[in-house]
Amino acid sequence: MGNNGPKTGFNLFQLVGDIALVNLAIMLAFVLRLMELPSDKFAAYLNMVPFVSIIAIFIFNFYGLYHTSHKKWSEILASLIVSIFLLTLVTISMSYMFQEFHFPRSIFFIGAVLQVIMLGVWRWFMLNWEMRMRPPRRVICIAPSNEVDFLVHKLAQNNEKVLGVITSGIEENNHGSFQCLGNFDQSREICTHYRPDAVILSGVVPDNIKEEIVRGSLSIGWEIFVVPSIYEIMISQTELETIEDTPVLKIDTPLNPEREQVKRMLDSVISFTGLVILLPVMLLIALMIKLDSPGPVLYKQERVSRKGKHFMLYKFRTMVDKAEEKTGPVNSSAHDNRVTRVGKLLRFTRLDELPQLYNVLKGDMSMVGPRPERPYFVEQYEQEVSGYSYRHMTKAGITGLAQVMSNHSTSIEDKLRYDLLYTKNHSPLVDIKILLQTMKVVLMRDRAS
Repeated sequence: MGNNGPKTGFNLFQLVGDIALVNLAIMLAFVLRLMELPSDKFAAYLNMVPFVSIIAIFIFNFYGLYHTSHKKWSEILASLIVSIFLLTLVTISMSYMFQEFHFPRSIFFIGAVLQVIMLGVWRWFMLNWEMRMRPPRRVICIAPSNEVDFLVHKLAQNNEKVLGVITSGIEENNHGSFQCLGNFDQSREICTHYRPDAVILSGVVPDNIKEEIVRGSLSIGWEIFVVPSIYEIMISQTELETIEDTPVLKIDTPLNPEREQVKRMLDSVISFTGLVILLPVMLLIALMIKLDSPGPVLYKQERVSRKGKHFMLYKFRTMVDKAEEKTGPVNSSAHDNRVTRVGKLLRFTRLDELPQLYNVLKGDMSMVGPRPERPYFVEQYEQEVSGYSYRHMTKAGITGLAQVMSNHSTSIEDKLRYDLLYTKNHSPLVDIKILLQTMKVVLMRDRAS
């Protein structure tokens, strides 16, 4: 939207600054560790600078650090920390390929700390500059009256300027705190008059209205965003076939035996490796739980996975023993007094979920997939949310697209959309990307659990 020139220049300036600070931090680490910058030893690192710089740009871009327009500072900082952690691991690995290296690798760990500090300050300055440089988009929202408040609230949180709403009826001149511009039949004329930067459409807006808005965009040039319905998600990336000479779209269920076999193989390898490597950590956690409060180390609970199959999910116990004896099934809140001291630490770091690697190894669930819910809540959501049962077309997962993209306040409907988008489009590459993004989410307390 608008002129991309300033944005391109901003990203280029940001990229150059990132490269300079990544390498400057290593130079300072040399000085702090060796109390000098020895030319012979530092020359070995200089040979690595092009490789380190390219890898840094690749990792930073993967974690969205060059697309920060509408991101919170907490997400940018989490992305930066994880990016530097991975960059440090890669840099240390590369250093063993260069025979001229003969200095302590601890320089890279010192450099990583300096990179977090220096790049953190740099990115804070750049974020504030970007926010001042970028005017809010002028948006018109088209949705039925029962969805308008929700969508406008989301737009306001995203720092968009809502010009007004077009809804299914105009009984009142104003709809809440924003102006009602007209009804669905007037959508094209209203958008042409106001010339917004973007139009956001609810998925349940009639198809003929969507078509009118698309036509207007082609001639005038506003951006269009559609909140997808379940039907629209299901037809995404569909196979084109013909009936005689008429094109038709074939809507498939996302069941692919070969893809499922590859997914199961990856699950088995990752879960087994994780259990072996993390066994000492898990034994330490078990000891901490036993010393902190009476009760079992592990907590097991019935959950729902693929095709509605029930299984027992294992987690480290984070609450007092028999926490739901009096209350029955209830979701935990942010300040739940049933959570133990060790439990708070485990939940904050997500380490309470490590025993689920055993569930993955057994085949009850996958590394990546929709969040496994309890049968009580599944029955409740299936009555309240249309199409909720479709999320059970694939195995539940330890992490998933909804966990990576949403947060604690995200509606059940939006989390369902993420689950269905994943179910429709998952692949080994998508799973690896979500697993890497999960490392960032662990550092963000507002993201979904």
